[in-house]
Amino acid sequence: MENINNLSVNKRNYTLDALKAFFAVMIILTHFPFPGELGHICSNIGICGVILFFLISGYSSYNADDTVAANNILRRFKRNGKIFLIVISIYVVLGIVERLVTGQFDDFVAELQDPWRFPRMILLGDFSFIKADPLWFMVALLYSYIVLYFLHKWKVMKYAYYVLPIFLLFRIFVECYVNTYNVDWHYSSFFLASGFPIMLLGNFIACKRDFFLKAPLYVTIILTVVSTALMFVTIHVRVFDFDIAQIFKIWCMFELFILALKLPREKEVPILSKMGRKYSAYIYLFHFLIGIIVVDASYIVNNPEWVYDYLVPVLAVIFGVSISILLFTINQKIKDKRQRRKEITE
Repeated sequence: MENINNLSVNKRNYTLDALKAFFAVMIILTHFPFPGELGHICSNIGICGVILFFLISGYSSYNADDTVAANNILRRFKRNGKIFLIVISIYVVLGIVERLVTGQFDDFVAELQDPWRFPRMILLGDFSFIKADPLWFMVALLYSYIVLYFLHKWKVMKYAYYVLPIFLLFRIFVECYVNTYNVDWHYSSFFLASGFPIMLLGNFIACKRDFFLKAPLYVTIILTVVSTALMFVTIHVRVFDFDIAQIFKIWCMFELFILALKLPREKEVPILSKMGRKYSAYIYLFHFLIGIIVVDASYIVNNPEWVYDYLVPVLAVIFGVSISILLFTINQKIKDKRQRRKEITE
């Protein structure tokens, strides 16, 4: 969830910004889906968006100088760690308030006494008891940063690339197993089975960028179309009763990412670029909380069921994006005020 620049020139890649905005919206529709086939399609596109965010994070962490890379990753770890602590605190406070209002605080205390609660939080990013499921991404991201940091610190990153296929196969295996046998999805959120393989792949793409960009543009477009088609086919049709769609989700996002690197628009795509660059992180972190409020509020109004089915996802997107813009604006004003004070002091 980093700001991305084209590594070969010091110019922003607005294509990636637009993709980030699009997939941020799709992630909202993953958690607050439309009914039927439309909801199924949007949900799977949103899941692909998480893969893309991990790819971008790994890509932007790369530097040919191991010392510089390690320092940059440590800086990103600290920044994202602070963000995570702030956001999880907000979810906890609002979760407690909700339990108090609904008279379910005793149930909340009982959940905290579960001996597996904190191990699941720490290892799997399972924050379902405070309705903060999307924050598993931040846990996986932070763990992945730690591993990438030491790979650069110990100057062994080049060796990690050789075992990249093993990590990708492990992720595919875990995801396929969880989806095929309807196992608790939190097990697939463990960072070695979620974020790290994809971030390592993104880092490898950055390292071998010239190689990946050698292929003609039309080849990349064809491969993107083919991988997308196979992804949707395997989403709907299981092979020998196994859900192997994860293979093609990763392939599809890989090709789409390469395509974005080949088409790095230097002019902003109206709205999308700005939303992807500035607001996508806020959308991801707070959309679930905002969406739950929308759902709760919708029950107050006596409308036909089809209104809830189609209106709630739309409102979740509208309010999720709007509140994210507001939060970004407030945070930016606070930063600007601090900067002015610092300049005056100096």
